[in-house]
Amino acid sequence: MKQVLIEFDLFGLTLQEPMALITNWIMAFFCLYSYSVIKKSTEINLVYWKWFFLIFSISTFFGGLGHLFFQQLGVEGKFLNWITGAISGIYLGKAMLFHFERSNKRIASETFLIVKSIVLLFIALYYKKFIFIAIDAIITYVYFAGILGYILFKRGVKAMRFVVIGVIIGLPSAFIFILKLNPHKWLNKDDLSHLLMIFCLIYIFKGVKILNDKYNL
Repeated sequence: MKQVLIEFDLFGLTLQEPMALITNWIMAFFCLYSYSVIKKSTEINLVYWKWFFLIFSISTFFGGLGHLFFQQLGVEGKFLNWITGAISGIYLGKAMLFHFERSNKRIASETFLIVKSIVLLFIALYYKKFIFIAIDAIITYVYFAGILGYILFKRGVKAMRFVVIGVIIGLPSAFIFILKLNPHKWLNKDDLSHLLMIFCLIYIFKGVKILNDKYNL
């Protein structure tokens, strides 16, 4: 189904995509809740996770506004969402890599994590194309959260089971967006992708919450 944009007028402004605003803000407030639940700790792993949830909440909050005010702000109105989304992914990757002993391989992975996010972000901003942000997110979540999470789970870090499940739930969102699958005008590719990401975040939080409880006994 071809995507049909929902438009409405409010205070003299033509706004659009109310469902994208709602689903983005659900993610934003859930991430803010997750950030508040994770206790302050000197454990650097938890610090990384707190930053992930905080920055991702900022990203999705402004992401919703970027959709709503697209006719006023254009693609540039989504740039803050893209930038903070890339930064949050770096913190997610660093939180996962923390569980591996420091070695040349880990340093190389951290370098790759940061460089590929910066490069893809600049390409996205230059060409004003979200697809490069999506590619960055796919690599980050699949490799750093999914594959590394599975390795850690097999090594005995049981909390990573929920992180891996979250990635499996969220992964179809990438294909929904790329293939432009729009089931309904009130549930287009963005809305459906966001719903899957909400459940992805819930499961990631479940795993992080176990780590949080472990480090704060």
